[in-house]
Amino acid sequence: MIDKGFLHGTLILFVGVIIGLSVSNLSCGPVPVEGLIFVDGSMYSGHSENNTSIYVYNYNLTFYNSGDKDIYVNTIEPVLSSDPRIISSHESLVSVVNRYVLSGSSISIEGSIEIDSQNATKEELIDIEPIQCINVTSTEMIHCFNYPSE
Repeated sequence: MIDKGFLHGTLILFVGVIIGLSVSNLSCGPVPVEGLIFVDGSMYSGHSENNTSIYVYNYNLTFYNSGDKDIYVNTIEPVLSSDPRIISSHESLVSVVNRYVLSGSSISIEGSIEIDSQNATKEELIDIEPIQCINVTSTEMIHCFNYPSE
C-alpha cells in the first residue's frame, strides 16, 4: 500500500507545478503603449549671462507618436513645481505647437526656467527639480458630420 504522506506530498507538488506553469504562461511582458509618449528629456543649467543671481535650467523634451494615427498637438507645457525660488511663470513655458505629430515620428520642444539663486548654495540649486510634470493638449476630430443633414 502507498504511504498517505507520500501521496499527499506528491499531490501538493504536482498542484504547485501546475499552478506555477499556468501563472508563468499568464504573465504578460511589457505592455505596448500607443499614442504620444514621452521618450527623452535633457536638462542643463548654469547662471544667467546677464544676471548672476539668476540660475537658468534649459530643457529639451521629446515625445514620440507610437500609434497608428497622426495626433494633433495644440500645446506642450512643463508644469512647474511649487519651489518658491522659481521665477518663471507657467504661461511663459507653454509651447504652442498646433500641428500633427505623424505616426512613427517625434516632436521636441525646448525652453528655460529661471530660478532665484540668491542665498542658495550650489548643491541646493542642483537639487531643485523645477518640472513637476508635462501637460500636452490635443484636439482630435471626432467625426465629420454632413451638413445639411440628408
